[in-house]
Amino acid sequence: MRTIVIAAVAAMVATSASAMDLGYGLTMNTDVVAEHKFDAGATTMIINPELGYMTGQAEWTVGTTLNIWDDTNSFTLDDEFDHAPTLDFGVVYPVMSNLEFEAGTTYDFEAEERGELSAKFTFSF
Repeated sequence: MRTIVIAAVAAMVATSASAMDLGYGLTMNTDVVAEHKFDAGATTMIINPELGYMTGQAEWTVGTTLNIWDDTNSFTLDDEFDHAPTLDFGVVYPVMSNLEFEAGTTYDFEAEERGELSAKFTFSF
């Protein structure tokens, strides 16, 4: 029963959390993800706020993941403010209509170190 209530709350929050044009090429994109793992019997909910900036055709992004709720600790969003965040940085550039280039990395402010740099091309057909 508790899982159904959490899923309903997540659905309501997800409808209010959506892409928002802030002007001057800035966007705010937010995803709320509720997940239930049936074999483990575990339910989690996270929120992923992401700030985007368009320059020409390239979209630059910076975002993070915040844990909201889990079965073990119940409400966990207040724990997120006890440590420094990890930010995700990325850029997406459409090379052609069916070819996209994406590069990204992370930076952990708690450990004071950069994560793995990645670059990929995606060909869609």
